Amino acid sequence: MSASQTLGGPSRCGRVLGPSLDKIIKNAAWRKHSHVVSSCKSTLEKLDTLSDTGLSDPKSTMLGISSSDADFVLNPILLALDSNYAKVAEPALECTFKLFSLGIVRGKIDSNKSNPTLYKIVESVCKVGGIGEEPVELAVLRVLLSAVRCPCVLIRGDCLLLVVKTCYNVYLGSLSGTIQACAKSVLAQIMLIVFTRAEEDSMDVSIKAVSVNELLEFTDKNLNEGSLLYNCQNFVSEVMNASEGVPDLKLSQPITVHDLRNGESKLSKGGQNKEVEEEEMKEGAE
Repeated sequence: MSASQTLGGPSRCGRVLGPSLDKIIKNAAWRKHSHVVSSCKSTLEKLDTLSDTGLSDPKSTMLGISSSDADFVLNPILLALDSNYAKVAEPALECTFKLFSLGIVRGKIDSNKSNPTLYKIVESVCKVGGIGEEPVELAVLRVLLSAVRCPCVLIRGDCLLLVVKTCYNVYLGSLSGTIQACAKSVLAQIMLIVFTRAEEDSMDVSIKAVSVNELLEFTDKNLNEGSLLYNCQNFVSEVMNASEGVPDLKLSQPITVHDLRNGESKLSKGGQNKEVEEEEMKEGAE
């Protein structure tokens, strides 16, 4: 590699993946994680050959490269997340956060069938939270909020339920008051994002960071310390602002109102049923 060439090659995704894969290799236990190391090395070699294409592949989960290449270069991140080893998982979580916040990954994520690669990424991130280490728990919350916040990724259905469940489990399972406050704040922020987009029928909406002070004012007075509130507010605001100013943050696939509302509107469906019932009653009376 020449001195002028960055680790991971010239592509946009390579500049994010390269340093993270290198850190995973250095942190891995070579015998226990030999498959992770091997996948990282193969991917680094592959990234050196890739460059951003002018035409976007609508089927690809990553900006600037083909669908098959995207699946290949994301594989070591999946393996690292599934390693259940904090030193390997942490750089993978940091990489995943950047992929979402910089708009490099994109698409609709509903179930394992609709977008298997990105669904597996989110699913693996959620599972990592079970390691139980505070830095990992914070990193998981950071990734999940960045994924929901990303304007070029639509998380809905089963995937959204998994994200919500994970935030709730981190809140219940953590022994740290700071982690619990962050988990509650992240979950509130996620709900605000989802409902604001549904109400506006658009992914491109302005969303403010939740006020941690107001959120915890009544229910968590025992945690209402200045440093905790400050750190928690900074945590949420940092993730919310991470994608500000990044160009080309648009979903590559068209979005419908049905997608944003996460399924059929029960209200409209109920209204239709009521009309049918009224017609049946009239017919019976006649």
